Amino acid sequence: MRRALFIGAALVVACSEPTIPDRTAWYGFDNAGDVFRWPRNRLPVRYYADTRGRMSDIVTNGLGAWETQLLYGEFTAEMVADSNVADVIVTWFDSVPPDAPPDPGPPVFACDGVTTFLFDTAGTSLTEPIRTQIRITTAQGYTLEQVAACVRRVIVHELGHTIGLLQESPASEDVMYSTVQVTVPSGRDRQTVQVLYHTAPTIGPAPPAPGPGGPTLARLTPP
Repeated sequence: MRRALFIGAALVVACSEPTIPDRTAWYGFDNAGDVFRWPRNRLPVRYYADTRGRMSDIVTNGLGAWETQLLYGEFTAEMVADSNVADVIVTWFDSVPPDAPPDPGPPVFACDGVTTFLFDTAGTSLTEPIRTQIRITTAQGYTLEQVAACVRRVIVHELGHTIGLLQESPASEDVMYSTVQVTVPSGRDRQTVQVLYHTAPTIGPAPPAPGPGGPTLARLTPP
């Protein structure tokens, strides 16, 4: 049975292999001791974004925010136009919000997200692309601008899960806090993801999808 997880300044010039900064993660990134991160032979990780609304632009910007947190290009990503060849698929859960400038005021929780990992029976490898869905909250009224700001925060948070930050941060200043209140990774997020990408993984990614001309996965139809 498969398991699922819903998841001063100094200049240093070195000619040796890059090494991790001498520090530890600020918060946990494992799943009950298991660690997932993308290996170098799978970079750039291929992301497909729902073609409706501003999803593609928001995902692109969110990935850029995470790429800049790593010192040596340990994680890179690219957007792909076909979900069949994607390693990660990001879609709207139901409704697609109209485009609006993000509200600069205090954060409100006008949306949420869920990221799903499917494991093989041994629990050592993913069997499918990672999937993230973003849901707009309709229980109470929010302005389009508040929704737009929420979506940008939540997508950066969920993308953090897709790169291997499987736990939530306990600090509200971090983008990986459970009810995310900031728009970019903090210094604590940066330190944690740097440690993650110099930690041996115990969970491997799903096999890459075949390229053009080969057999393909079933095409995703956005909800």
